[in-house]
Amino acid sequence: MSRRTDRRAAQRTARRAAAPRRILLAVMGTAATIVLGIMAGGATYAAWSVAAPASSAATLRAGSASLTVTDPQPSAAGLYPGRTVYAATTVRNTGTTRLALSITPTATATAFTSAIVVTVGTAASAADCTAGRVTAPATATIGTTRSLAVTLAPAATSLVCIGLGLPGNAPAAAAGAAASPLTLTVSGTQVQP
Repeated sequence: MSRRTDRRAAQRTARRAAAPRRILLAVMGTAATIVLGIMAGGATYAAWSVAAPASSAATLRAGSASLTVTDPQPSAAGLYPGRTVYAATTVRNTGTTRLALSITPTATATAFTSAIVVTVGTAASAADCTAGRVTAPATATIGTTRSLAVTLAPAATSLVCIGLGLPGNAPAAAAGAAASPLTLTVSGTQVQP
């Protein structure tokens, strides 16, 4: 064999030996390029958006919450332990959303007003209320809030019966003690339709 042939054979052997290494370097280079591309760009995402004319969109309307309440004018005169006096009030939903009713009695604390228990519920008529025929009664003491178990639709009314009473176990200090003005706050909380 000639030198030339030997040199070509040696070059071929060297190329064959280097081929796996070149392939490996090419694969690693491609992988490195992909990794760098993902790291630089984060990832590839597709985003689509759809638009529709405003005329076909749903209408969003704000509602209003409003109540009117007639003055029940309950009287605590002549109360004694075990007695409850009742007065009726009409509550009307003048807003545009359904409202769940609750009541909160508040007063300056005296021995007498601290002993008062407020009973609230509904009645079929003012006469039923005066007679103490209350549907779904709930009791509240001064400073607590109680649900009336009444939900009013817009423009609906409800006859609410309010009773002021002294429990049979009222403290002796309440006897003959001065009463302070009592405020009865009727609230409406919006209810989902």
